[in-house]
Amino acid sequence: MRFWFLLFLALLPPASAKGDGGYLVGRILALEAQRGVALVEVEGGRLEALLPVDGGGYRVGQRVVLYQEGGKTYVTEPDRIPWLLGLLGLFAFLAALLGRGKGVRGLLGTFLSLLVVVYLVVPKVAAGGNPLLYAFLGSVGVLLLTVYLVHGVNRKTTAALLGTLASVVFVLFLALFFTRNMGFTGLASEEALLLRQWGGVDLLSLFLAGVVVGTLGALTDVSVTQAAVVQALAHANPRFGLGELYRRGMEVGYDHIGSLVNTLVLAYAAGSLPLFLLLTRDPTPLRFLLNTEPFAAEIASMVLGSLGLLLAVPLTTLMAAWFFQGGRGGPPEDHGHAH
Repeated sequence: MRFWFLLFLALLPPASAKGDGGYLVGRILALEAQRGVALVEVEGGRLEALLPVDGGGYRVGQRVVLYQEGGKTYVTEPDRIPWLLGLLGLFAFLAALLGRGKGVRGLLGTFLSLLVVVYLVVPKVAAGGNPLLYAFLGSVGVLLLTVYLVHGVNRKTTAALLGTLASVVFVLFLALFFTRNMGFTGLASEEALLLRQWGGVDLLSLFLAGVVVGTLGALTDVSVTQAAVVQALAHANPRFGLGELYRRGMEVGYDHIGSLVNTLVLAYAAGSLPLFLLLTRDPTPLRFLLNTEPFAAEIASMVLGSLGLLLAVPLTTLMAAWFFQGGRGGPPEDHGHAH
């Protein structure tokens, strides 16, 4: 999710530059290591650009991003956008090829969800709105788009939607309780420190909003799958009532929970490897290092997100059992599995 969000932001129209600075994209024609410059071809001609002190590892023929300021041009970064677009294209192709209609609708749902985040949640928060409120409203919009667009409007998707929303609300209350009692300030990252300088943003609410939004994709997957299981059970034996459907659905749900316990833990841990690497370099005793907000916030995010996944299984199973008891709702159109 983070990859698609950042790539989406990168493709938005750039803000106007201030002063005499500006960005260009060019291709390196020649490198002069001794002088620390590169001859770069840009639209409209050629120019010399200063390389980083260490040379940057650039090579002839490579596309790079340039920045001009004060009459000088600097090589800042490799131009990665074409490669990111290629990766995105590969993902879209395989999603459409292997997922067919639902794969295409899933891609469309992802794109529309990003529009909700970028054009609804982010502007409202930037204007001083409560991040927690707009993250929740954005979550509702994202869930409506992803669940109903991909899987259709029916009892199964409605049960999955209600189970997911119930999990989100529960996690929000848990997050509010624990983060306030742990004295979090929201200043657990460099981005948060920069936002603090700008002012106008409730950083603690922004942290809580990030916890919720970060779990939406996994929550949707869990909820739709569990609702599909209950639908298949109800179709197989229409005599099953609410209690029997819940019990049998949870027999599958327990296996689901067992595989979900470490899903978000590993996902968050993978993104926090540099932070965890500090554990091996910092002389502070481990007990006190884990007590600092950056580490405690990561652990809290992992556990709260995983709690949301665990709660989604019984809540969605109960909702689906209510909707499908007595064989209501008809047979499943996807053979009872939504993965």
